[in-house]
Amino acid sequence: MSGKIIAVANMKGGVGKTATVVGLAEALAASGNSVLVIDLDAQANASICIAGDTMLADLMRRQCTIDAFISDFLHNGSSITFDDCIRSNVSNVTHLGNQLPLSLLASSPALRDLEHKLVHVLTRKNTSWEQIVDALWALMKLQLQRTKKHFDYVIIDCAPGISVLTEVSVRLADLVIVPTIPDFLSTFGLDAFCTSMWERSLGSAKAKTPKRPPHVLATRCRQVRIHQKTIDHLRTTAEAEKAPFWMFKTTIPETVAIADALGQINQYPPFASKWTPAIVGHLNDLMTEIQERLNGDQS
Repeated sequence: MSGKIIAVANMKGGVGKTATVVGLAEALAASGNSVLVIDLDAQANASICIAGDTMLADLMRRQCTIDAFISDFLHNGSSITFDDCIRSNVSNVTHLGNQLPLSLLASSPALRDLEHKLVHVLTRKNTSWEQIVDALWALMKLQLQRTKKHFDYVIIDCAPGISVLTEVSVRLADLVIVPTIPDFLSTFGLDAFCTSMWERSLGSAKAKTPKRPPHVLATRCRQVRIHQKTIDHLRTTAEAEKAPFWMFKTTIPETVAIADALGQINQYPPFASKWTPAIVGHLNDLMTEIQERLNGDQS
């Protein structure tokens, strides 16, 4: 087994990134895949939605989080691994009577300060920006190569904006999903995001360009003219020669059902009832498109 790495990222927040991560992870797990979610967002929204507040507090107390891993890297040169911090069988969701095969490498609010500290400490050692990037690239690549052998899919929830960890994750991913609300403000920075991540170099030659163009997913869609007009424009752009991004046929509607699903953090719902049949249909369509892309179907 060697799992596929999917990064979910966008410079803009509030575009449905956490809903995409949690919904896709649970849909893949409900289809029988073993799934790991790595939360690189200091808000830890994906972590609390998957693990619940009690379990997340325990993971933070026991230092089983991504920021604990980075702290160990700073002070001890990586004496621990991703696998030491991963919590297996973390999901409270069931499907056909069985717990979803979902694991988590959680985040915590301490991640933001640690990421800043990482850059600060290495800079004080006269480490160049390229060397900082290369160090994180090598660290993340090594850990992901080891960890993905145990999973069918590894889904990375990147923080809003562009951080070093986000850049490295995007460039190591087999596929990058960019959730985007189809309106002017949400799509305004899309070109800049694509240019920043896919057209400029990062660090030295070790930090290769992403494996595929970004894959835009229209989220929080409403039946209003501006949303449909924006989706049509995005599709036209995606179908052009040398398009800066690819676009999913699947769209995710704005509905209270998604907010309700994400709020069931301390309950034990079946997958289908948690997301409702309508949203499950959208998630399954998205999952099928992702698997086609990862398997090499470029149509």
